[in-house]
Amino acid sequence: MLGTAAAQAIGNLVTPAVQAGDGIIGCLGRKYGYVRNLSENIVILEREERYLLSKEADVTTLLDRKEQIMERTRECTTWLDEVQEMKGKIQELRNRYQNTSRCFCGLCPFPSLLKLGKTTVTKTAEVIDLKSRVENITIMVERAPSPIPIRKHPEKIGNVPSLDEHVEMLIKLLKDDKLKRIGVWGLPGVGKTMVMEKLNNKVHEIQLFDDIFWVTLSKGGSVRKIQLAILEQLKVEVKGIHDQMADIISEILVNKKYLLLLDEVFSEINLKEVGIHDDHEHGAVIFAYRDRDFCCLMDDHIKIERLSNDDAKNLFRKIVGNIIDRPTYKKIADRLLKECGGMPQVIKLIAYSLRNEDDPAVWRHLLSDMQSPGTEPVQELQEVYKAFKLIYDKLPVDKKPCLLYWAFFPPDYEVYQEYLIECWKAEQFIVEARKLGDARDKGHAIIREFEKKSLLERGRKAGHFKMPLFLRRMALKIMYQEEKDSKFLVGDGEEIEEQPLEEEWEGVQRVSLISQKLYNLPCRPACTKISTLLLQKNPSLTKIPELFFEYMCDLRVLDLYDTRIISLTSSISSLINLRVLYLNNCSELEELPPELEKLKSLEILDIRCTGILTLPEQLAQLTSLKCLRVSFKQNFGCPNHINGQQEEMIPSNVIASLSSLQELSIDVNFKNQIWNQIVDRVAEEVASLEALTSLCFYFPRLSCFETFIENCISWKKNSMGWEGNGFRSFRILVGNHKADNFLGFDFFGYTAERHLRFSVVEEDIPFALSKILNKALSFELIGRHHAKNLSVFGTDYLKEVEACTIEECNEIESIIDGGMATGVSFEFLQKLHLINLPKLVSICKGSIHPTSLTKLTTLTLKSCPKLKCLFPGDLVQLLCHLQDLQVEDCSAIKEIIEDGIIVQSEALPRLKNMELCNLPRLFSVCEDASFEWPSLEIMKIKTCPELRDLPFSVENAPKLKVIECTINWWSNLNDSVKDRLKDLHSFT
Repeated sequence: MLGTAAAQAIGNLVTPAVQAGDGIIGCLGRKYGYVRNLSENIVILEREERYLLSKEADVTTLLDRKEQIMERTRECTTWLDEVQEMKGKIQELRNRYQNTSRCFCGLCPFPSLLKLGKTTVTKTAEVIDLKSRVENITIMVERAPSPIPIRKHPEKIGNVPSLDEHVEMLIKLLKDDKLKRIGVWGLPGVGKTMVMEKLNNKVHEIQLFDDIFWVTLSKGGSVRKIQLAILEQLKVEVKGIHDQMADIISEILVNKKYLLLLDEVFSEINLKEVGIHDDHEHGAVIFAYRDRDFCCLMDDHIKIERLSNDDAKNLFRKIVGNIIDRPTYKKIADRLLKECGGMPQVIKLIAYSLRNEDDPAVWRHLLSDMQSPGTEPVQELQEVYKAFKLIYDKLPVDKKPCLLYWAFFPPDYEVYQEYLIECWKAEQFIVEARKLGDARDKGHAIIREFEKKSLLERGRKAGHFKMPLFLRRMALKIMYQEEKDSKFLVGDGEEIEEQPLEEEWEGVQRVSLISQKLYNLPCRPACTKISTLLLQKNPSLTKIPELFFEYMCDLRVLDLYDTRIISLTSSISSLINLRVLYLNNCSELEELPPELEKLKSLEILDIRCTGILTLPEQLAQLTSLKCLRVSFKQNFGCPNHINGQQEEMIPSNVIASLSSLQELSIDVNFKNQIWNQIVDRVAEEVASLEALTSLCFYFPRLSCFETFIENCISWKKNSMGWEGNGFRSFRILVGNHKADNFLGFDFFGYTAERHLRFSVVEEDIPFALSKILNKALSFELIGRHHAKNLSVFGTDYLKEVEACTIEECNEIESIIDGGMATGVSFEFLQKLHLINLPKLVSICKGSIHPTSLTKLTTLTLKSCPKLKCLFPGDLVQLLCHLQDLQVEDCSAIKEIIEDGIIVQSEALPRLKNMELCNLPRLFSVCEDASFEWPSLEIMKIKTCPELRDLPFSVENAPKLKVIECTINWWSNLNDSVKDRLKDLHSFT
């Protein structure tokens, strides 16, 4: 029924004027009125539409202004969806009226005009009703607290009943509201951390708690570390609230249902100081510790027992295989497992050392070593230590120091592998590799070997690794035993109460005080043997004493990353053997001292993200420099002034003088006017470097880029073979279209890092582009207005590309033109992003090679207004590896898979996620009911008003978990679809 406002408004419409009479005459009069007053009623409808659109704009403005603190209601979303539908219906009426207005000379049938007139009056009333209805709905409500992101841990050893039983016991205890403090204890390596990780995942899975916090402590773990971890997960800014942390945490958590997991606890923790109180009725804390003495502080506790014989053997079998069932190996395996004592970590270490080993003599020798008397003085650590020491002893001599070097990083500290390899080379652990690229290859192989032996774990960030805490302790023990004449100063990454005294520095060989809240350094430490000094991540460190480096002539690694030092002292000239110097992220450092020229052995210099605006001329004296990483982000257009004098950003001949340079990264903001003035000269100097193998560079003009490719000595060496003396990796930007944030390099040594971004408008394809394109693994074509497809570049030039983005190319009609392409197109392409292509009508034009695009895993299309069908013809058959599909803002698209084509059952076998957004004409995903979707898990649909049917069911899409959509869209689905998928919808 229409609302009151709509009903009243109908009386104001120009409706039939016949009031007298009834029967046939009255009926005919009313009908004639609908036709006679049609044009006036259309005007009224359009006026009411404008009022409705104004209301919609007001609502949208309110939503945008308050979206940070509030969220829209479902009824608001429904109203906005109905407005969108109404706009479409009015446009249809408008089109019908325009078409019939030409027929008023008696040529247009009266029934058609009558129907149009009636619809106009009815639709006007509906518009008025829709406009007035917004006054009675709640547009926004207070935003519910964002769920705390749960840290899920990877399953390291899969299903192990012995450990799973402990997890189930803990869950049972947690369901008892009276138990607030629960202890988990046992020997090192027995699996406490594994149980805690499994518990974390299980509790998240069954949604037993709303918020779960995980903190890994170490010896001397502080209350502050727990507080910071909790506040970080709660997304609370800690700046300026250090004295109120406990009160803030308590206030936030008092009514929450939370679980705090504390792993590797070594000392008593005062939870009240943290902000965890007994009156938190719905909160619980679980401690994992080694010493049973803590049990008296707990409400309840469980002991993590060693694995049962069956679980131990199954774990061993998972790693080494069924070889343990052979008669020759069975007894040896049983005795090895006995020596492992049911310790999961020990079993993993021993099993990985025997993986792929089929010589029984090696197994017997390993057993003999395991049975030899241990040297570890602490009885409880003996089994773990013996296992670790055994693996360590079997490492080649050159790899042992590489493994022990991990002990210099704090517990649970993730180390970027490229950084670590640079330190290894500087310390001469990798001596046979003269080139940085060769050293990186060697380092990667070493890290992979350590990972396979379960000595390292992958970190959360790509390319990062960490050493398990208990193994780090073993490494420290071995290091102190084997290097008895050496002295080390190693922190644990905790805030220290007192700064290290100068006497503690005397005679040290390596110092690691990472993240120690350092604010002071000794004036003149007597450490003539020091080779490594790691001081990174100490933001309170602002000053280096003048004579600090005077006795450090053997120092090879100096890391001051993310400190706030304002200058380097003149005593840096003493560092005549320094190989690597990290000053990146020292934002307060504005210049390098002239004494820098004394560092004749320096091979790697990183000065990214500092306050440095110009390179000193003395840099040219560093003839051993192999890697230079520099960024100029702060200066956009003004000349650099140092001590009142104008200085060049990069003085002439500085780069050209670095004849040993192999890796160069110059990170420049595309708005930097100074760079545009000097880039031709700098590029010319870079081109003269004969040893260059890795380059990150921004060419604002095509002419500069072409000249560089034509003259670059190292690039020419690529003609002798890619793996020869030429480039190993590059990230090159040509042109300045959307160039900001392109550079910003945390890479080097990745041979896969071969990226080209081309955003120059040229009618002809530059020869220089084709020369570099055939070496690129990722390619972006931005704002090129003349290319109609990528086949114009030639199949061979795109052969190695793995990722491709095409954006704002106004003439692109297809990506691959079968009439032009010869052979396989995009044979190795994995990711394809097509954005804002106004003339794109198809991905492939004509027939293409059957192995083209077969590696594609991700396909994204946005703002392609002429695309009508995504997968026409045989294209869908090629995408056998496609996993993620996103189609957005494509106003003309009607079908995802073309109707009428014969689709084989194996098409799209790996598609997991499909997102369809703002596709006003889409009416079909796939008309073939027999088509199967074996891997589809998530379907997202938004603003697709014409899509009323879905081809999914429990039978043909067995893994489908959810269909995310609006309430209004779901309500308009065919009833058969809603019945078929009723348990899968989730309203957004």
